[in-house]
Amino acid sequence: MLGSFLQALASKLVEEILKLLVKWLAPKALRSVPHRASPNCPRCGGYGVRRWAPGGMWMFLPSVLAFAWGFGFTVLGVPVVVLTVVAVLVSDGVGGVPTALLAPLGLLVPAALMVAGAFGLAHYHSYPPKWCARCHGRWPRRERDEYLRASALVVTCGCGQRLRVPRTAAGTRLRCPRCRTEHATPAAAGR
Repeated sequence: MLGSFLQALASKLVEEILKLLVKWLAPKALRSVPHRASPNCPRCGGYGVRRWAPGGMWMFLPSVLAFAWGFGFTVLGVPVVVLTVVAVLVSDGVGGVPTALLAPLGLLVPAALMVAGAFGLAHYHSYPPKWCARCHGRWPRRERDEYLRASALVVTCGCGQRLRVPRTAAGTRLRCPRCRTEHATPAAAGR
């Protein structure tokens, strides 16, 4: 009786410790994920922005589906092709080599679908963000070329949060959304 009670207590204790660990570790892990297209919101400095790529979701969803289907059928097709080649070589011997070499051609369509989906996703993600899902801040759209060559000033807070300095923020103060520390904007922000 005491053994089962201690076992139940130990399992509950481990479960609660794991819950607290996940609750503490998940935000830190999410903040440490690198983002390639500088998705910081100019207002709150947070991630989670949406993009304004031409076609929007009508371009994004087919690209995701094409990539997923192509990847899935490629991964599932490789063992089938290998088994087919082995079966043909075992049954026909050396005479089945030309037939066995035709089997990998069946992977061309799923591989092409996967590559097309990857190019669609890359094109969609090359466009700048439009609005922040965290603070619901919106900012004007810029042309893609202007966005890619624009170099916004970035201030790094003592807590590690990166803050983008808007061009019109000369002489103002930025507040870090994580630790609430205020920072003076550099004089070059008014250019």
